[in-house]
Amino acid sequence: MNIDYQDCNIFETDYIFRIQTFENYLGIPISSQEHYANYKAGLIPNIFYGHNLEEVLELFRKEFREVKSGLEKYEMDNNNDFPMLKSYVNTERDLRKILDESQLQVYTGLLERSFDNQKLDQNAAAVSRFFLSTPILKSYIFQIEKIFGKGILD
Repeated sequence: MNIDYQDCNIFETDYIFRIQTFENYLGIPISSQEHYANYKAGLIPNIFYGHNLEEVLELFRKEFREVKSGLEKYEMDNNNDFPMLKSYVNTERDLRKILDESQLQVYTGLLERSFDNQKLDQNAAAVSRFFLSTPILKSYIFQIEKIFGKGILD
C-alpha cells in the first residue's frame, strides 16, 4: 500500500467514509445487529467460519451496537465521533486476539491484498470498508492517541 496513513487528512477521510458506509447500511430495511454480524463474517467466510465463529459474531454485534449508539448520540454529543472510532479500533484489536495464529496470518494477508485491489475487485472493496488492515489500524491508533491522549483506547 502506497498511502501515507499517518497523514491526518487521509485518516479523517477514511474514518468518515466508514461511518457513512455504516449510516448507509442502517438505511436498508434488513439492517440489524444480527444481519450486520453475519454479513461482516460472510465477507471472509474462509477465515471467520471456524471454531471461534460465535466469538467473532458477538464481537461484530457489539461493534454494531456501539457504532449505532455513537451515530444516534453524535449531534447531541457535540459531534463527538470518538465512540465510533474507539469501536472500530477495539473491534479490530479484539478480533486479532480471537483469531488463532493461522487465521490471523491469512486475515492480515487478505486485508493487505484487499486494500491494494479495492478499485478492481468488488469483494475487496467491501472488505476494505468493513475491516482495518494493519497499517490503517496503526494509523487509527496513532491519530486517536495524538488527539485524545495515550491509552484512551484501553
